[in-house]
Amino acid sequence: MLLEAFSQGKKFGHPEANEDSFVAVPGAGYAVIDGVTDRNGTRYAGMLSGQFASRTIKRATEQFLIAQQAPSVAADFRYGGPRAFIDYLTAALQVAYVEQGVQAAVEDNWKLRAGCTIVAALQIGDRLEIVAVGDSGIRVNGSDMLWVLKPLDDVTSILRRETWRYFERGGLSPERCDALAAFMTWRGTQHQAPGEATAEPPVIAEIEQRALAACSSRLPDVPAAELMLLIQHGIEHGQGEFQNVTDKALGYGGLDGFHIPDRYIEHRSYRLADIESIELFSDGYFEPGKGFGILEWEASFRAVEAADPYKIDRYISTKGTTAQALTDDRTYLAVRFK
Repeated sequence: MLLEAFSQGKKFGHPEANEDSFVAVPGAGYAVIDGVTDRNGTRYAGMLSGQFASRTIKRATEQFLIAQQAPSVAADFRYGGPRAFIDYLTAALQVAYVEQGVQAAVEDNWKLRAGCTIVAALQIGDRLEIVAVGDSGIRVNGSDMLWVLKPLDDVTSILRRETWRYFERGGLSPERCDALAAFMTWRGTQHQAPGEATAEPPVIAEIEQRALAACSSRLPDVPAAELMLLIQHGIEHGQGEFQNVTDKALGYGGLDGFHIPDRYIEHRSYRLADIESIELFSDGYFEPGKGFGILEWEASFRAVEAADPYKIDRYISTKGTTAQALTDDRTYLAVRFK
């Protein structure tokens, strides 16, 4: 068996701020976990909420996998299917809230919740069970891909791109365009700080119009009201309205300590004897590697950075690479069984 793993935080000079985690318990299972960027500076146990969620779910997953190697698996750790596994992780995050004394607060306010995604490959008997929530992915045997990206990110990414292009046409530097686009993407058009260029009514009106037109073209089946909710309220004030709900076209799933609808739990099952390799990764990789291994995936990462470092063209995103940080944390974990 060959195992390779790599994880790098996005903030230059601050590896301790990496919100990604990975789990490797040979003979039992593997996972990649991606902490959701905190919206308002909330800290639990000395960590930003996304890192807190990531580390909490990492520990819970490790405990689950180690238990699988015991001669007799205790009932609490027995694999009962993808729903039961995700419920187990959800309960672990609820316990963490209780320990931090914030259970009531997070129940009342989604902005205070810690969140993360997970993709896990569990060796259960003679099967490999893949369970995922969110936009971390896995490639099996070099070709069979499970990677669920959420259309909601297209909306905030388009808002960012249209803001960037607006100020670029005005002759501003890339650095200033990036800063103003970040303000708009994070806060939304209706929550801009007074005095900023992004707060001027004519600017807001034009960017809203351009963003709505581009989003409607890209996502024609999404109601305009949902698009405008995100455009006007951004990631900080609007995105949480879509997490783990089923009554919105842009709804998506994420681990946050509360119930995740079945529709957001991805599951694949394989005969373990048929598995040659698995590659788990967080969404800091915008393109998969051409082949197996860290070198291949890092080559893909470098190609993306060279082609679109600001992430406003081929690889539009809610963030881009700057002098202070890469677009996102990234993690790759691969196992070759044969």
